[in-house]
Amino acid sequence: MRWWTNIILRENRFAEHLKMTPVVFLACVSIILGHVHGALKLASYYSDHMVLQRGPQQAVLWGFANTEGDTVTAQAMGQGSAVTSKVQNGKWKLMLPAITNPGPFTIDVKSHDGHVTLHDVLFGDVWLCSGQSNMEFEMKKVMNASTEIQKGLTFQTIRYMKTQWAQSNTTVEDLQVGQQWTVPTEATLKEFSAVCYLYAEYLQSHLNYPIGLIGSYWGGTPIEAWSPPEATRVCPVVTHSYVDCCPHDPHVLWNAKIYALRAMTMYGVLWYQGESNADHTAEYDCQQKAMIREWRAQFNRESMGQTRADFPFGYVQLGAIDDKGYVGGFPALRWSQTANHGYSPNSDQHNVFMAVAMDLPDFQSPYIAIHPRYKQEVAQRLVKSALNVAYGHKGVKFQGPFPTKILTSGNTLTIEFDAGSAHLDIRNTHGIEICCSGSCNMINNAIAAPITAHSQSSVTVDSSGCGSQHVQVVRYAWRTSPCHLLQCAVYDSVTGLPAPTFYLTVPQGGGLIG
Repeated sequence: MRWWTNIILRENRFAEHLKMTPVVFLACVSIILGHVHGALKLASYYSDHMVLQRGPQQAVLWGFANTEGDTVTAQAMGQGSAVTSKVQNGKWKLMLPAITNPGPFTIDVKSHDGHVTLHDVLFGDVWLCSGQSNMEFEMKKVMNASTEIQKGLTFQTIRYMKTQWAQSNTTVEDLQVGQQWTVPTEATLKEFSAVCYLYAEYLQSHLNYPIGLIGSYWGGTPIEAWSPPEATRVCPVVTHSYVDCCPHDPHVLWNAKIYALRAMTMYGVLWYQGESNADHTAEYDCQQKAMIREWRAQFNRESMGQTRADFPFGYVQLGAIDDKGYVGGFPALRWSQTANHGYSPNSDQHNVFMAVAMDLPDFQSPYIAIHPRYKQEVAQRLVKSALNVAYGHKGVKFQGPFPTKILTSGNTLTIEFDAGSAHLDIRNTHGIEICCSGSCNMINNAIAAPITAHSQSSVTVDSSGCGSQHVQVVRYAWRTSPCHLLQCAVYDSVTGLPAPTFYLTVPQGGGLIG
């Protein structure tokens, strides 16, 4: 599949360039763990300026000490009572009281082995941002980057850190930190994930309290590398032999960049990945569900129940690549990302939300078209979904129109969206296709079924291409790059959100979908 090989090579060259930037080497020279005296230590990712998870969850602190059985005492100064823990097997772990006051606070940790002090610590929601190069894509590369960075510097209660580029065949107890926690500065913000930071920036205006971001990502990497053994054990094994610059073996990024974070209390996860799995689309449904399930279980267990067992998990559907009009593997991968429902959350994806990105291509991107610069729109769509799904703001509409009924009549099909409650904005007549009885699969070129009419909540398409045969499948935006910027066919006229890719079986004679 030459088209896919070329894409992977371009993605990998981009990731290799990122990996070799001087910032990486500077960032790994030292790790500052607050003010440390003696053998008592916190885990590597606790530092001055950080954000700990606010109440009602309790923030977990953990670390290392020499004296077995010794008592470790910790306190957010001026906020609640001190709490204690015993050193066992050289480690200790404790929970601070639930704190909703944003701070800043000084955190004091003491034992006979020493004394650690963390300064300028805030309490808010902590989000982990992970995936491959579109999550890694930095603020300095987005559209209007200079303006965005200057705006970002004003959000002093959004704090962020990054893990180091590292992989391991065994689990790493204390991860390598690439960028310690920091307030926004021009030098650090321009190198941080654009989707991750812009998400926090847009979200904070609704929350009005601090947000902490942990960036743990690596371009060109498949989902298997981020998955624990418990997840890969239950899904088909896929070998990614073509990856030559980026970690691709199962578990190696889970081991080095995620495993050690499990004990830290978090609110949720953002995930932007899938390009490196688009040649094995059928397996991705199982792989993503298994990874989410295991991340949730292990983060909940290791945080002593403080990271929710069903923490919110948001992801970005695959975007576009180039303006060549082929089907390729991306449409089927987008479908697999939704667990074959077409939308999230669904009955297989509880507390999971998504942002559609297929209509945000950047064919002239200087960072190659697989890396579009329109991360602002991606982040805005994620925030809409998060407000509803992750924060319970049920009045926020976060999904584009989706078919709920198909009616057949002669050589036409009428597709009704959102049970008749949709407010459609039809921007062109192309993108809907049909497969006739016995001719359907997810890779072939189907028959175009142009929109011939539409109402507020439905579209009518020409199905004459099937003649007297039954229309077996209706699919939409089933191309790697289905349209130009914001010019796919079906949108919501109120929110501007696009209808997502769908691949739906048509009931005999028409009727309700699903």
